[in-house]
This record gives sequence, structure tokens and C-alpha cells, in this order.
Amino acid sequence: MQPLAAETITGYLGRLATANALTPRDLRLHVTDLAGLSPSHPNLERAAEWAERLGGLKPGHFEDDARKNSMYVRCQHHAWQPALCKRCGYTQDARTVCRRCAGGQQTSVQSRGGAVCNHHQRWHLDGADIDLTGFPEFAHAERCLSGTLWKRGIGLTTGELQLAASLIRYWATDEQLEGRIVDRMKMIGIDSIDADSVLLAAYPEIVRLTTILTDLSFASYLLSARFSLAEQVWALEAAVVTVMHGRTTPRLHQVAERIVARGKIAVEAAFGMRQNANNKRPATLEKALVASSQRHRSCLLRHLSTVRIQILPYEPGIAVPRSRVLDRRRPLPDLVVAEA
Repeated sequence: MQPLAAETITGYLGRLATANALTPRDLRLHVTDLAGLSPSHPNLERAAEWAERLGGLKPGHFEDDARKNSMYVRCQHHAWQPALCKRCGYTQDARTVCRRCAGGQQTSVQSRGGAVCNHHQRWHLDGADIDLTGFPEFAHAERCLSGTLWKRGIGLTTGELQLAASLIRYWATDEQLEGRIVDRMKMIGIDSIDADSVLLAAYPEIVRLTTILTDLSFASYLLSARFSLAEQVWALEAAVVTVMHGRTTPRLHQVAERIVARGKIAVEAAFGMRQNANNKRPATLEKALVASSQRHRSCLLRHLSTVRIQILPYEPGIAVPRSRVLDRRRPLPDLVVAEA
């Protein structure tokens, strides 16, 4: 039986068991024993060799598949610019796949893409199976996430979509929803926008806003020391209300101000990062921005253009972590979002 594109080993073994009239538990225990995994906490993703043997796949199938679906990363091997790196690339977090693509079975994949199956027009995130017929904006958003945003290193859990979703959610708390999004919510069966429903209710708007926020010119303007905080907060609010066809709200202004202020602090910290703990020479700015984005949990720093931001006078600060340390870390949602 052939796996789906970038299907997880755990998901594939579950489908393989069903196809051979076994229970997933029986096959899991068998593979755990063959691969010498811990019986109490077996990680089947480490049993690729045995999964390939049992499924009749060519050796190295899962490794090759993961490489084909690896995310764009910023690492030392490509001067800290978004690129497909064979050494540092990784697949995004596993997500449930469209059940129609999996023949009615439930499995998970780590392939390029998001929450929508454009082939069957279904929403499949977290095991859901929601018909999106009549809402072509979801298909457009999925193509944007799989194309433009993917090449910027953006996936479902890298933080940028969560940032845009939070801005829209807080805007919606004080604003009367109207237009296309209201029709969509009624058809899908969503009463209000909250932390659990915002991604489904406003997926097209979230992707569109993420595209704006991570544009090199916009992100660089938003966090540059050249402009005032008030101007930059206004620009962030304007991006949200333009996408949502509304007007700014007090709650949106408050959250936007926190996002911009924290981002500017992170940029200033990046300007002062040293090459290492033993000298005071400035670190490469591109590397320092990646390090500061991780340290301060500010995802927009990964999308700044060092050509467009004003370079502040260098004052030695903390040392930038080693490149291999930065390469191992995975993007996390903004700390502002986590606190809000």
C-alpha cells in the first residue's frame, strides 16, 4: 500500500494495519518490538525502516518524502535567507488529512499546505470534514499558503498565521461583523469568532493579512527605528481593517501597539548582538534578527529586509547563539499572542 504525500509513519502504519485486517494496536506493538522502541512511549516515527519493509516500499522512502516536503528555513548555509536547506530543513507539524484523500480513513501528514483540501473542497484540520463548496476564497487562501507564504517559511504553526488570527479576533470583539464572513459563518455553523473558531471562520482573511504582514517592505516599515510607534501602530491597524472591511477598535489598537512595541525592542536587541561571548564585534545582522526573533518570540523579525530598516549605532549587548543552536530551534507563536 502506497503512503500519501508526506504521510507520517504512525498514520501509515495505522492504515496498513486496517488494510491487512489487523488492529492498529497489534501492528504498533509488533513494530515497537522489531525496532527496539520503548514499550511505554514508542515513537513510531523512528521506525521508518520497518514501516518501509512491512509496506513493501523502497528503502529511504520516508526520508525522501520528508525532504521533498521540507519547509523553507533561514540558516547559516544560505546566508540566513529563506531557502530549502538539505541539512536544516524540517517538515511542518503533523495535521490530519482529508478523509476523502485517505479513502475514508483517518491519518496525518506533514506535507506542504494548510487546512483545506482543494481537490475535494473540504476543511480537514483536527479531524474535521466540512464542506466548503460555494466558498472559493478558501481555495485561493490555500493556494497562497502553499505557494507565496510557504516560500517565506510560513506554515500552520510557525506563528505568523496565529498573529494574524489574533489581530482579527480582537478586532471582532468590538466590531459588528457583516458581509461575506457572516454568510460563511452561518453556512458552516459558527456563532461567534473566538480562539477556537477564528481560523475556520476567517481563514481567507487570515491568510491575506499574513501575506501583508510578512511582506518585506511592510514588515520592515512596521519595526524600523526610523518611524514613530504611533505611525507603525496605525499602519498595522490599517492592514487589519482593510482586510476586514471595517474600522479600528480600542481592543485592536491595544494589541497592535503591544505587537509593534515588542517587535521594535527585539530589533534593537538584534542590532546589539555580538558575534560570540569572547569578542565585541557585531554579529551578522541577518543572523541576529533570526536569533532575536526566537529570543523575544516575535515572528515578524524573520521577514525583515536589512536593506530597508535603519541601522542603529552599535552598542555591544548579548552574544548571538551558535548557528547550530539557531538551526535546531523551531518557530513559535508570538509571545504577545500567547499573553493576550
